[in-house]
Amino acid sequence: MSKPDYVEIVEEVFYKYKDKKTEEFKYIGKNVVRWDAIAKITGQPIFTADLLKLVKNPVFVYSVRTKYAHAKVKGVDYSDALKYPGVLAVFTAKDVPGINDVGYVIPDQPLLADRKVRYIGDTVALVVAESLENAREAGELVQVDYEPLKVYLDPLEIIDPETLEEKPHELIHDERGTDILTRYKIRVGDVEKAFKEAAVVVENNYETPFQEHAYIEPEAAIAIPEPDGGVTIYAKTQCPFDTRKAVANVLGLPFNMVRVIAPALGGGFGGAEDVGNEIAAKVALVATRLKRPAVLIHTREESIIGHTKRHRTISWYRHAAARDGTLLAVEAKVILDKGAYASLGPFVAWRAVVHSTGPYKVRNAKVDVVAVYTNKIPGGAFRGFGNPQVTFPVERQMDLLAEELGMDPVELRLKNVLRNGDRTVHGQLLDHGVGAEEVIKKAVELSGWYEKRRLYASLTGPVRRGIGIAIFYHGNSIGAEGADYSSASVIIQRDGSIIFRTGLTDMGQGAIQGLINILAEVLGVPPNYIKVEAADTAATPDAGPTVASRSTAMGGNATLVAAYKLRQRLNKLAAELLGCGSPDDVVIEAPKVYCKDDPSHAITWRELVEQAFWKGVPLQEFGFYRAPPAEWDEETGTGAPYFTYTYGAIVSDVEVDLETGLVRVKEATTVYDIGRVVNRTGAELHAIGGYIQGMGYALMEDLYYDSAGRLMNSNLSTYHIPTARDVPEKFNVYFVEAGYYHAPFGAKGLGEPSIVAIAPSIANAVVNALRSKQANKLVNKHPLTPDYVYGLIKKAGVKP
Repeated sequence: MSKPDYVEIVEEVFYKYKDKKTEEFKYIGKNVVRWDAIAKITGQPIFTADLLKLVKNPVFVYSVRTKYAHAKVKGVDYSDALKYPGVLAVFTAKDVPGINDVGYVIPDQPLLADRKVRYIGDTVALVVAESLENAREAGELVQVDYEPLKVYLDPLEIIDPETLEEKPHELIHDERGTDILTRYKIRVGDVEKAFKEAAVVVENNYETPFQEHAYIEPEAAIAIPEPDGGVTIYAKTQCPFDTRKAVANVLGLPFNMVRVIAPALGGGFGGAEDVGNEIAAKVALVATRLKRPAVLIHTREESIIGHTKRHRTISWYRHAAARDGTLLAVEAKVILDKGAYASLGPFVAWRAVVHSTGPYKVRNAKVDVVAVYTNKIPGGAFRGFGNPQVTFPVERQMDLLAEELGMDPVELRLKNVLRNGDRTVHGQLLDHGVGAEEVIKKAVELSGWYEKRRLYASLTGPVRRGIGIAIFYHGNSIGAEGADYSSASVIIQRDGSIIFRTGLTDMGQGAIQGLINILAEVLGVPPNYIKVEAADTAATPDAGPTVASRSTAMGGNATLVAAYKLRQRLNKLAAELLGCGSPDDVVIEAPKVYCKDDPSHAITWRELVEQAFWKGVPLQEFGFYRAPPAEWDEETGTGAPYFTYTYGAIVSDVEVDLETGLVRVKEATTVYDIGRVVNRTGAELHAIGGYIQGMGYALMEDLYYDSAGRLMNSNLSTYHIPTARDVPEKFNVYFVEAGYYHAPFGAKGLGEPSIVAIAPSIANAVVNALRSKQANKLVNKHPLTPDYVYGLIKKAGVKP
């Protein structure tokens, strides 16, 4: 059976260039100025809310949210709100013409709550007025008759941590008959036998916290009704095609009547994945009913209350090892605090189970991952997507094992890390570039690991230094979660300029620049020839969601396919015009085009394009790519869940004040195997930005609720994130390029992986600074806030 042409193209390019050094490329792997950099620093890009100044006669939409975390809705009285000056309408669930649901994976989340509310953030009504202020003020006049129900804020009230069976309780999702959203497992080898034969066994309980995305731009959406009954929506969304689907379902319209455009995004990190569906559906409902443009703009507090978070987890891990450090078995139970709705929880839980034993050779494993509903803000997509939550306990366990075995933590990891030709715990053969061993060795070298371990062991006094390592792997793209495909369109204009269209979004992460570099390299044109158009469901075929570190791996392949086909046509035409011996002899270095054996005989890029128009050579191309099929056995947790993996090693060098518990990161070393580096500037900044965000997750970020389910830190004055003063004094960033033959030029993803192992590397460094076996066991959760660290210092009896 022959391969699809897009597979053959990607493989051909990989093998043609796999031994080529970065300095031999024109744009791939180079520090190219980002396509939107100048516009952004001069304030030119138009974010969604900026478009308000272009909208005539808009109405403003305000979401009336419940004040109860769990209650039955017996009635909604909005008569007083309708009388308020400037109010035009109030919408409730009965006004939804289609399906009253915006659940991302399963239909469990109503757009407007009708029968029940499940967290303080559920919307019970939409108030529409001539001004946003009037809409908000009128919202206070909406009266809802509630029957309060028991509030569940701890998943352990719902599930037994030992058996993982559901306890008797008043169901949050009574329509489902259970508050266990999903279960996943791994069953490999003979775990009990391995533990009996082990020389060393370590076990511990672990917790990881919620995390708020804290992106710069709060949510905003604008809907404009169309004369044919359709609607055009500008919305902050990472996934315009998924948003279109959700809006079409709510309105009861076909997809071609709903157009979604994603302007520049001021950050996403996964948080703009499903909330975009909700805000777009709200304004679309209002705009189509009132026949006027509708606007929704969140305050910071509305944003924090209204969009999903990183899932909190509670887990138990047990590891077994032989005396020489060989891992024999891993057993684990992981509980995800799902919050009120599924969001992307089933996919997050699945990725968590896939990565639950780390990048190690593990032949015996018994792992259970369970996602449980509670009455909190829903957990959803967040950079790393379930992997940080399991990497923390795995990498803490490795340090516990190293201590019990009397081994250096690095040596233990090198003893067990996956290499080319090994099989993962799932049985997947790693038959392509695996840079895990190399990233460890490079991180050790760059950080001065061995020298600092010796030096820091001799330090005394109230301020200690410590150094810690954590490693990880991260599956690229969607994997066995679903069919994975992407697309891109390239249109060469008659003057030689180029329009590039993709349904993938750039939320500030710079992913689109990687696609531009690929396009420019293949066509032989400078990046400034290329204009990127905003993701628009009416202008480009479905490119899939902007998630899962798939923009470069998947969108890059689609771009490569389109560019390759165009280049083949251009080469053939140029060879005819210039008299080259073969189309392969054509060199395009726009604005110059020539035969490689005679650079002096040339035409211009613009002349070549003009001739293509005269001779009927099409200069528009659609690129498509579908990922190799993934495999997963639900009963055993085996198969090939992802087509390739990114590998990384993080070394953190910290300072711990024994008198206050304050932890400061002084130096950070990040080494990643991301295959061929396509966008070097973006990759370097990802490594640094991912570390800083991961440092916040490790040291200061969490959500706090009162007993009624009210979020206590719903703005950035009480939810603390790292500032410039918290950033390490020094960063060491390095990339290993173990390429993958089904990726553009061999590239792999970095967007999500760059946060995965930061927290455990910092925690391991703190333990190293404290130099206490008891402290090693006690550091079993984060954030490592000063009060928590000070408490464990006292508990462990660490003295200055």
